[in-house]
Amino acid sequence: MSSNEERRDAARRKLEERLESERRAARQRRLTLISVCSVAVLAAVAVGGYFYYRHWDDKRHTICEYTKADNDLNKTIEVLEKQIASAPADQKAQGEKYIEFMREGAKKVRSSPMPESRVLNTGTVDWTLTTNLGEIPVTLDRESAPCNVNAIVSLSNNNFYDNSECHRLAQSDQLHVLQCGDPTRTGAGSPGWSTVDENPTNLEVGEMNPQLMQMGMEPPAIYPRGTVAIANRNDQQNGVVNTGSAQFFIVTKDTQLQPNLAVVGKVDDAGMKIVDKVVAGGIDPGPVGTAENGFPKTTLEIKSTSISE
Repeated sequence: MSSNEERRDAARRKLEERLESERRAARQRRLTLISVCSVAVLAAVAVGGYFYYRHWDDKRHTICEYTKADNDLNKTIEVLEKQIASAPADQKAQGEKYIEFMREGAKKVRSSPMPESRVLNTGTVDWTLTTNLGEIPVTLDRESAPCNVNAIVSLSNNNFYDNSECHRLAQSDQLHVLQCGDPTRTGAGSPGWSTVDENPTNLEVGEMNPQLMQMGMEPPAIYPRGTVAIANRNDQQNGVVNTGSAQFFIVTKDTQLQPNLAVVGKVDDAGMKIVDKVVAGGIDPGPVGTAENGFPKTTLEIKSTSISE
């Protein structure tokens, strides 16, 4: 038989063991609760961080709608042939000369993959044109025209501009540009797609005839010397829009133009010295041009292009 003291000791040990077991269980519950709360907090932070990043990332991107466009010059030639067939005799010789020029251009048609639709809309891109006369550095501004800048980046990365000549030099009282970006040299070439219009928003407004303003025409914009913009064939009165693609022009002297030409960047001073050499060389009217708007006599050939971001 156990003595009373032994029974009390046994009971005390059992009580202490039970209390210790309860304390361990309580500590485990606290640890489990803390762990669950921590996981929940981390999950909430992760989800919040993810959506914040998505919102931030979406704001610095733009969705562009590039559209497939026909680049078959043979169709244009067929139309010209029909027109010339019924033209007056004194115009046929000049027309045949132009058609032959177009046929030569049709042999040089190129295509390029359509760019990705989701593009950055912030930051600048260094674009270098390596030409037969030296390098022409261009700073492209994504914020100004993200879809058109992205188009140039894509074309450059796919070597679309390599070994192509600038095909148009216009130097008149109203127009001062050097146009490039068409390997066919016809002014009708494209990479097989077109980009969207991105009208410039930070150019000065030019002078406009009051009668044209009364007709609802938009006043022109002043494109400063060194500006690089995208050429297009838009005709808004007839609903023709979003026709820009690979062809770009460099403004050689401040010029008033329609306010729907996407400004993609600017040529630096060193590059403009090369452009000025081309301007100084004068203009070859070619098959359909004039003494003020034709081919540059001084050839500017783009050997290659490079992109640095």
